[in-house]
Amino acid sequence: MDYAGIIAILSSLIGIPVIVFGFIYLNIKNKRAVEVMRLKKEMLELEIEKEKVRARLLEAENVKYDRIIDGTDRGEERREIGL
Repeated sequence: MDYAGIIAILSSLIGIPVIVFGFIYLNIKNKRAVEVMRLKKEMLELEIEKEKVRARLLEAENVKYDRIIDGTDRGEERREIGL
């Protein structure tokens, strides 16, 4: 029997599809990993935007409390003007 021929045929019937489909599987897996990273980046960008909005809200609240403390509320300014 010619074992070299049998081994060559089996390796071409089994080895080549394993290699091809292995590369296809790795390509799909890497695309999923890239998509997950893109979504994580988008989530982090939204978190940053959320913190910016929260900081602006705190600044506006601080201005409001500063006016209350200083006594320059809008109502008092209108009373001084005579409205």
